[in-house]
Amino acid sequence: MISTLPNRKLPKNDETFSDRKQRIYDFLQAQPVGVLSTVGPDGDPHGVVIYYGVNKQLLISFLTRAETRKYDNIKHHNHVMLTVFEPHSQTTAQITGRAIEITDNYDINAVAATMLKASLKTSEAGTPPLAKLEAGAYVAFKIDPVQIRMAVYVRPDSGGHTELFETVESFELHDQGN
Repeated sequence: MISTLPNRKLPKNDETFSDRKQRIYDFLQAQPVGVLSTVGPDGDPHGVVIYYGVNKQLLISFLTRAETRKYDNIKHHNHVMLTVFEPHSQTTAQITGRAIEITDNYDINAVAATMLKASLKTSEAGTPPLAKLEAGAYVAFKIDPVQIRMAVYVRPDSGGHTELFETVESFELHDQGN
């Protein structure tokens, strides 16, 4: 069962971010690896490490294969969460949203190039693990975020809970005024 979320107007590429959105974008841009969580038809959670890309609209893109559990889960229930962690600053981001299949060949190739670049940046192996799987055709997705919540645990002293989090909700993600 694929649920739908309301369509939102996306910001133009030339719009400037608020300071909070810029910090979140910079963090996601610098950390191209995260754990994608999906839910299977039986309701069981499934998590897998992926390479991803992020654009100025804060849409997350990634590649998978058509014969994987991740793909089956997304086709069954397209609500997903991506969790990204950077140990040095103890910063974590959780992106909750809807996974939407990318069908344009040019866009699919752009996602594949982003994944290869991320793999080359972070791994001695170079080739992304996905390229080593024989699990059907490549399929690209984008995550349209409903919420992005970033916590910087190194920032406040103990007890400063409210200063930890920077959150952007769906109505803030794609608004026209920052």
